[in-house]
Amino acid sequence: MKKITTSLAFATAFLIAATSARAFENIGMPHKTEQGHKIEAGDCKPATSQIDLNINNVRARLMNGGDMWWDLNTAAKYEIPKIPIESTEPRVSSLFAGSVWIGGIDQGGQLKVAAGTYRQNGNDFYPGPLDANGEVDQNTCTDFDKQWQVLGSEIDELKTKFEGHFAGDGYQIDPSEVPQNILDWPAKNNPFNTLPGNRDLAPFFDYDNSGDFDPTYGDFPVINSKLQNYADQMIWWVYNDKGNIHTETGGQAIGMEIQTLAFAYKTTDEVDNMTFYKYELINKATSELDSVYMGQWVDPDLGCYLDDYIGCDTSKGGGGLNPKSRGLGIIYNADALDQPCPLGYGDQPPLLGVDYFKGPLNEDSVELGMSKFLYYNNDFTSMGNPENASHYYGYLSGSWKDGTPFTEGGNAHGGSVPTSFVFPSSPNDASGWSECSQNNTPADRRFIESTGPFKLIPGASNEIIIGVIWVRPPVGTYPCPSFSLLQTADDKAQALFDSNFKILDGPKAPDAKIVELDKTLIFNLLNTFNEVEKYHDTDPIVAALGDPDSTYFFQGYQVFQLVNTKISAQELGDPSKARLVAQCDLKDAVSKVVNLTYDPTLETNVPTLKVDGANIGLQHSFEFLNDAFATGDKRLVNNKRYYYMVVSYAYNGAAQQKTKYLQGRKNTKIYSAIPHIPAPEFNGLVINSEYGDGPQIIREEGRGNSGFQLEITESSDSLIRIFGFDPRVEYKGGKGPVGIKVIDPKNVPADDFELTLIDSISSNMVMKDAGTYWKLHDLTTNEIIYSDTTIDQSNEQMLPDWGLSVYVKQVRNAGSNNASDNNGFIESSITFKEPQTTWLSGVPDAEGEDDLNWIRSGTSNTTGLKHPDYVGEDDNQYFEDIIGRTWAPYHLCSQDNDWGPIWSNNSTRIQNRLDSLPSVKIIFTSDKTKWTHCIVIEGQPEKNLAEGGAPKMSIRKHGSLNLDGTYQTMNAADPMSIGYSWFPGYAIDLETGTRLNIMFSEDSRNIGENGGDMIWNPTSTTKTANGEVSLGGRHFIYVARTRYDEDVYFSQNLETNAQGLVASVATNTYRKIAWVSMPLLTPGFKLKSFADGLIPTETTIFIWVNKAYTQFHTGNAETNGGYPRYTFSTKNLAAVKGDASTAKNALDTINIVPNPYYAYSSYESSQTDNRVKITNLPQKCTISIYSVDGILIKKFERDDATITSLDWDLKNSVGVPVSSGIYLIHINAGELGEKTLKWFGIMRPVDLDSF
Repeated sequence: MKKITTSLAFATAFLIAATSARAFENIGMPHKTEQGHKIEAGDCKPATSQIDLNINNVRARLMNGGDMWWDLNTAAKYEIPKIPIESTEPRVSSLFAGSVWIGGIDQGGQLKVAAGTYRQNGNDFYPGPLDANGEVDQNTCTDFDKQWQVLGSEIDELKTKFEGHFAGDGYQIDPSEVPQNILDWPAKNNPFNTLPGNRDLAPFFDYDNSGDFDPTYGDFPVINSKLQNYADQMIWWVYNDKGNIHTETGGQAIGMEIQTLAFAYKTTDEVDNMTFYKYELINKATSELDSVYMGQWVDPDLGCYLDDYIGCDTSKGGGGLNPKSRGLGIIYNADALDQPCPLGYGDQPPLLGVDYFKGPLNEDSVELGMSKFLYYNNDFTSMGNPENASHYYGYLSGSWKDGTPFTEGGNAHGGSVPTSFVFPSSPNDASGWSECSQNNTPADRRFIESTGPFKLIPGASNEIIIGVIWVRPPVGTYPCPSFSLLQTADDKAQALFDSNFKILDGPKAPDAKIVELDKTLIFNLLNTFNEVEKYHDTDPIVAALGDPDSTYFFQGYQVFQLVNTKISAQELGDPSKARLVAQCDLKDAVSKVVNLTYDPTLETNVPTLKVDGANIGLQHSFEFLNDAFATGDKRLVNNKRYYYMVVSYAYNGAAQQKTKYLQGRKNTKIYSAIPHIPAPEFNGLVINSEYGDGPQIIREEGRGNSGFQLEITESSDSLIRIFGFDPRVEYKGGKGPVGIKVIDPKNVPADDFELTLIDSISSNMVMKDAGTYWKLHDLTTNEIIYSDTTIDQSNEQMLPDWGLSVYVKQVRNAGSNNASDNNGFIESSITFKEPQTTWLSGVPDAEGEDDLNWIRSGTSNTTGLKHPDYVGEDDNQYFEDIIGRTWAPYHLCSQDNDWGPIWSNNSTRIQNRLDSLPSVKIIFTSDKTKWTHCIVIEGQPEKNLAEGGAPKMSIRKHGSLNLDGTYQTMNAADPMSIGYSWFPGYAIDLETGTRLNIMFSEDSRNIGENGGDMIWNPTSTTKTANGEVSLGGRHFIYVARTRYDEDVYFSQNLETNAQGLVASVATNTYRKIAWVSMPLLTPGFKLKSFADGLIPTETTIFIWVNKAYTQFHTGNAETNGGYPRYTFSTKNLAAVKGDASTAKNALDTINIVPNPYYAYSSYESSQTDNRVKITNLPQKCTISIYSVDGILIKKFERDDATITSLDWDLKNSVGVPVSSGIYLIHINAGELGEKTLKWFGIMRPVDLDSF
């Protein structure tokens, strides 16, 4: 600590023996600084106000007596990284003190100086502004002995109240709507704070152009009154050097008023480790001051103050087209270990720089930058602490206390070449001039960054703006580190200054609500669409750094689990502190996002993967089952607290952009949650649903599917199979055409709902319809909620009060050939009721010139190819992988007469468009009552070899097969007697609830492959033993998209003539075939006999494709004109609250953990923390803890609905730790009952090293 002692010897001895290790103020003071002259000085008392600038990763103490970064006692108060205020962890600071210094010569040759250090001898600065005559009285000083703070979030809140209004329209809000900090802001003529009066004090943006500050008319605090820019935290105060005599320097008063604004930003990059200070220095003296120097004095104690080096950087930096000279004063560690102080940075010392962004103006109004960077030591040699006004002025202007100039080389004393900038080289430059290259003895240094000389005229107003930059390079960077990492951060700080401190917020993080369940947490994102996902903005810092494109657009979310509450958003890339547990992003061309990040070891930009995106679309809810930091069993543990942070990020895809990933900085919070058994909640809670469950949805009107995989209920399946159509088709829970999902099982109501798509939807403009919303009507309570956006936008809308989310997204029908939506293909599946009986397979599609290349997706169509692809239809081959490449849309099948499964008529194929494809369910069953009566198609390529000379793809020339296995006699007068059979199953259009027609083929010549029996009974051979193409007997399957009519319409349109099929009518059949398969029997399996139903085990195939929401008439009464309308009930999903039996039974789950307790538990946060948990408690109860001999140790009266556990710190009712032993815990829950637990604990000794 900075002890004030009376002799250097005593101080040194004390230092050697000290067990604490904070930095020192001026030590070994041989005498008092001479007192200032009582000339034109007031009678003010010293300043007392203190406040912390603490919005980001820094906690900086500020005072209104001209000094800052310490506590007016002995402790440094520039804490970084910032530790939570409630933590007992050691707090390490990088700065000890700082102040503005000013000095000059008046017209009479008299030196005037105002400066501050540690107030050991007194003060030069006093609170309050000066009046027009440059004077101040004690009352004014006392009134202004305070500092005013405002938060950016408060300004945001105020500004939202004026959205939709414009300056000058006279709109005013009530003062009660204005945050108190803004009402108190000490700006000109503030009606809610009369202290400023008619003086120009704290800066504000004059929204209504009145000239006065009144936040009820939209005025708000800013950094610069000419601009609307403000920081996340701003603190303003004013002080002067005329309030009393100068007892710090002994100099005469100047007549200076200094208005100070300190500010900072909470970000996810280097700016989170920065603080900024703007001084407005107003000369209220009546005479000129010549040879003036103004500067910033800094006492930088980088952790341990005993091993510091200082330096500066005046090289060109900042990026952009016109890089500027830096004005950077730097403190760094002299060796690789910050010691011997306990309060040090250990083996990873940081570097800190104070950037002198802006200096005063000379008499010609030319801005002066940093013209001197000098230093001295904490001693009273000629290179040590200043003792009178001339010493202060000397350090400002370039001379040591003995009057000699600072010189190049060595320790800057006693050389021959004067210098203005000491130690300007990077420490890793062995040939340069740095403390490292000179091997100087480390010490407790101070440095001064100053500007001058210039003439200060009466009434002149000057600004000094500085920023404190902090970086922490990797372990191993020291000793003699490069300044490069600090320079990179400083370039960003300089760019921020150049942009007038306009910082890019990035997309704000959404709010989050965590639902706590048994070993499960549900993480729900709220307020996402309008506030987050519409984000786009340009980054002035990136522009200032010279990057080509500075516009960012929202891209996605990342959720991290944190190891504790001390992790900042800037540390999310450190896997020891934060681990990614969920990520989602827009479904587009962006997946991996890489930034070029400066590597201080390599001293170059290296690629850094920021996002490895799922690229499957946004979601707003996540279920967490595992602990990302756990080893072994990773499942979440009940009653343990877990920590999370969610961030939004934006993307800039410019080719030359180095920073493509931009993490949002607003609204980043640490969320904590404790999984637990929910039964004790709400006086007995019964959960009837899980995360992701959905209600059974009934289609009332319309059709479409939002890209979901639809599945209908068994009851609807039966209705459709029997009647051919279900006008109120019912979908299984979570498998419906609109996304209704449980996101909070505790909050689902027992209500009935109706979801309607309102506005018109045009079937030929499904992707251009931005005017369609959904409306969700709670039919039980009559409450109505509308969608936040139109259905052309992807948005899972959260309804936390109902415990549900809604997702309705218009999709394009299949066939767009668009990679972003898989060309409209969703998924396919095959399920065998007896999983081991995988009897059904198929001819898998091949590639290239293989004759089995029967699905023509792709882009190969070079002239001369035998099997060219249909380019422009499915170039990315999404439809080529359905059920193991054994099913395909008719439109993509080969027309090859020998090998292809479809009619060789290209016009028909083209008319059979992909966008007409339905999602289908195809069932193979041995239950003949469910079979499909259908026509059989001739599969033999050569009609002269086919039975009856039937052309390929015409109706078989064979008597129809009856369901009992007998054959009919062909009768031309009875079309049903020719070519009909039974397909062992049925098919359903999942969007419309319609049973579909099916046909199958067989090769009548290939009797050995079951080709002549009119039965669907494929074999397992692709080629026969003699090399003949068999394809399983060509028992190809054709699923139509027409309503089941026993193929009557198709049979009427498959006329033949001498040449084959009559194209004009056959087209009517084949342009309506949706899906085709070339099935095979899996080797090793056999079909049953026809009498026994053929199918070895019931088998279900699903093929799902996108289907746009559009008009579809069901025949029932319509209230939405045939456009989509759905109903559902959540009664079977609703939670039951207040269930008495559940509450009573929950008493049996009450426990104390850990038990036994062996000196430590996982709930403890530090060495001095002792903690166990009593879990699964009811809302109201009394917990009494007794020793085994019946003495009451501690008693808790509990009435808390927010948590079901209670922490016991293992202390008795007067705060004394309990001893090891057995204890009884009695829980009295009133009418619910009682429970008694026995607990054994062994206490650990007190850890004195923690104090």
